[in-house]
Amino acid sequence: MTDDRLARPGAARTLRPELVGRTGELARIQEAVAGGSGLVLIDGEPGVGKTRLLEHLAERAHEAGRTVLAGSATEFERLVPFGMYVDAFTRLSDEQDAGGGRPGDLAESALRTLLSAGETSDTVQGRLDRFHTYRGVRTLLAHLAAGRGVVLALDDLHWADAASLELTEFLLRRPPAAGFLLAIACRSTMIPPAVADAVARQKPRVTRLSLSPLDEDAAAALMPSDAGPRRRRLMYRVSGGNPLFLRALLDADDHALAELADGRPGTVLALEETLLTMLRTELDRLTPAGRLAAHAAAVAGELASPVVIAEVAELAAATAAAAVDELCGQGLGTMAGPRFAFRHPLVRAAAYDTCGPSWRIAAHARVAGYVRRSGGSLALLAHHTERCAEQGDEEAARTLGDAGAAYIDSAPATAVRLFHGALRVLPERDDLVPYRGHLLTGLAKATGVMGSLTESRRILHEVIRLPHEVATVAVAFSSVISRLLGRLDEALALLSAQLPRAGRDPRLLTPLLVELAAVATLRADPGGARRHALEAIGYISETHDPALGAAAYALLALACLQDGDVAAARSHSRRAGWLMDGMPDTALLRHVELVAPLAWGETCLGRPADAARHLTRGIELATTSGGSYAMPYLLISQAHHRARTGRLTEAIDSAEHAATAAEHIRSGETLAMARSVMLLPVLWRHGVRPAMTLARQVAEASPGSPWWRAMAHVSVARVRLAAGRAEAGHAPPLPSVLSRDTEVDRLATQSINAGAGGDAGTALALSAAAVAVAGGLAYQAGTAYDARARALSVHDDLAGAVAAARIAAERFGESGAVVERSLAHQLLATLLGRMGEVALCRTEIGLAKAAYKESGADWLAGQLARVERQLAAQGPRRAGRRSAGPPELTVRERQVADLVGQGLTNREVAERLQVSQKTVETHVARIFSKFDVRSRVALSRRLTGLGDDTVTR
Repeated sequence: MTDDRLARPGAARTLRPELVGRTGELARIQEAVAGGSGLVLIDGEPGVGKTRLLEHLAERAHEAGRTVLAGSATEFERLVPFGMYVDAFTRLSDEQDAGGGRPGDLAESALRTLLSAGETSDTVQGRLDRFHTYRGVRTLLAHLAAGRGVVLALDDLHWADAASLELTEFLLRRPPAAGFLLAIACRSTMIPPAVADAVARQKPRVTRLSLSPLDEDAAAALMPSDAGPRRRRLMYRVSGGNPLFLRALLDADDHALAELADGRPGTVLALEETLLTMLRTELDRLTPAGRLAAHAAAVAGELASPVVIAEVAELAAATAAAAVDELCGQGLGTMAGPRFAFRHPLVRAAAYDTCGPSWRIAAHARVAGYVRRSGGSLALLAHHTERCAEQGDEEAARTLGDAGAAYIDSAPATAVRLFHGALRVLPERDDLVPYRGHLLTGLAKATGVMGSLTESRRILHEVIRLPHEVATVAVAFSSVISRLLGRLDEALALLSAQLPRAGRDPRLLTPLLVELAAVATLRADPGGARRHALEAIGYISETHDPALGAAAYALLALACLQDGDVAAARSHSRRAGWLMDGMPDTALLRHVELVAPLAWGETCLGRPADAARHLTRGIELATTSGGSYAMPYLLISQAHHRARTGRLTEAIDSAEHAATAAEHIRSGETLAMARSVMLLPVLWRHGVRPAMTLARQVAEASPGSPWWRAMAHVSVARVRLAAGRAEAGHAPPLPSVLSRDTEVDRLATQSINAGAGGDAGTALALSAAAVAVAGGLAYQAGTAYDARARALSVHDDLAGAVAAARIAAERFGESGAVVERSLAHQLLATLLGRMGEVALCRTEIGLAKAAYKESGADWLAGQLARVERQLAAQGPRRAGRRSAGPPELTVRERQVADLVGQGLTNREVAERLQVSQKTVETHVARIFSKFDVRSRVALSRRLTGLGDDTVTR
């Protein structure tokens, strides 16, 4: 078996390219390709034939009509993010250029996504969110897999850059679709942990081909036909059956082979060193110009055209061209289009290692100069600059800083390294202090994207001590980090301290005021949020930043909603939406996170179409352009919107996506928020058990934001009510101050809880308070009247309960709350059933049933079916019971009924009758059943109405 990169055009002797000694592996590859999906891992020592076998797999897949993407990594470009994926999509794009079509278009789309971080130094336009980039690439691969399937072949994964490895891990854990086959070749001793884990889990389906050296018969098939038996034995003994080593030994004489055989160590590392020694010998045979060309090509890498080689090697154009011809003639490489490519990475390694360290640094500087003059990739410019930059080189520092800013979200580990490099070489001058602050702020952002929010916060606090122009940007971003960590008091203190330092400069004041409004909203301080947002709006015309204006109006609208000022909220929300719709993407990108409160307000104001449109745009921009810290907020708002509009499956998916994004940046605050917004959709769709599991997680790690903690408290309480567990101490504690919207939810939930415990008086009082507080908020009014209907039902005022339930259904309908409106219809069905209104009852059941089915509320649909059966069974009995006269009670039941009617509690009745409380509870339950009542108040009324007519046995 051989490697096509080992071909030596023009050489005197060549290995035959056919695959030998791999019959079993070829059969398993055929099975894997036919199977359509999974993972194929080809591992082995260097030179054993991994690449050739991977290419065979690609050939078979291509013959089967599957789209094939092939990318490889090299040891010398490990610091260029997404290198092997860019390679793969570039090849596919080039292959499709002639005929066009869908695969080529999708490849171009993937390339735009992956390369956007390196195309420009504009830190807004160029940034890319790594996690959502991975989802984008996964989606593209899923589109390619549709139909006949797709194969992604990655060679030499052990040399891959960190971003490529993380993307590979993502694809292993979340394969795009059926029909996606991932094929990987890497060294056995350097298998990436994610790949090893997939092999151990056997998920996805794994085919592992661990290549051993060839046996003697197979190796003989690769040797020259005129080699004698002794030479064949020596070559096999020295090579150990490794095809690459066999190739390197072709020109060795028998004496050299014998010496190598006598002292050959038995380790792969020693074999590789032996090969490198042989390769260095090949380089020594070159002319001085040829050696210089080899060194220059090794440094230049993918840029190694004859023109670049001439510049790097400092050779005349004609001399460089002749030297490149010499390299090809000696079999060290070949021309791949306009550039020279070494036949194997080890050949390039030998050429790179044999040039002197000082010459190599200067060569990297010459490549960097060429890239800069030719307007080449920022990624390659930074790659070479990093290897030649010296302390005090301002131009190098700015290059590394620009590249770091471009990679903040796509490859944050690379960005951190580049920022550190820029800070290392930046001259210590007073006029560069602002730029140093810019670099430190970028370092903090990249560190935050990596998930080290605490370290990011530490770096930002270092910047805050710098001049106020630099510090203001750092403070604003530090507030974002503090919000993500749930440290709102810290954010408020930082912003309040920085505000006076900003003077009257609108460019500095406005971002601080908008951030103060965001913090106040989360602190459930609508008055403060309105004040800061209005002050920011006063400066907007001087900042020429429409996105900041839209953010201020969106926060102002949300604060008005918290305060119950619906008319003002509508006006400000429409203004924010108008500003957002009128601005280009590049303007919106700077504040894309604040699309979340805009959409939240639009959802609450009954404008679901506007909310969906704005969320789609915001998420798409964040996905393709950066801001990992923005995505949890956007996705949480999307989950809220989808839950409100009755798309429960999609709501849960958005919330889970938000939770994953929060975990990526290690934000416990947004993780708790994501879980909170997921609670009710999980209950309605999947039932009590999974909802209770999630509720325990929220109770144990609740949001730090008072506004969100109040919402989490209410959602946990509603889940516990559904589970029949309304005891205190199992929900996030309520904050000391509630905004008007969460106050309605609290009162309503406590009213329902009181009614479930039989306390009709408290239930009525709390529900009346909820109705009074709700005001013009449609959803809150629906919530309040729903609680009112349930309280009246416990009080046995069925007519009043029906009237309240109808209002609840109307208000929920106005707010677009599909599931909540259906729950109101189900409550109406229950109430009407108790009143004997069978036809009306069935109508309400039909309305609830249809909505549950449409929204995916499977658990609620099951509960409704039980209610339907119970009502059908109880109706005739109830009519007969009421017409048959007063119920018959035992003597003890009559005693218990009289004491309960006098207002005694179960414990007091037990003490009076000298029985256990449990016995009293049993008697009360039987009495309620016989009188067909659900509360002590209703029982007292029935007893008063009957006087002494009850029959005692």
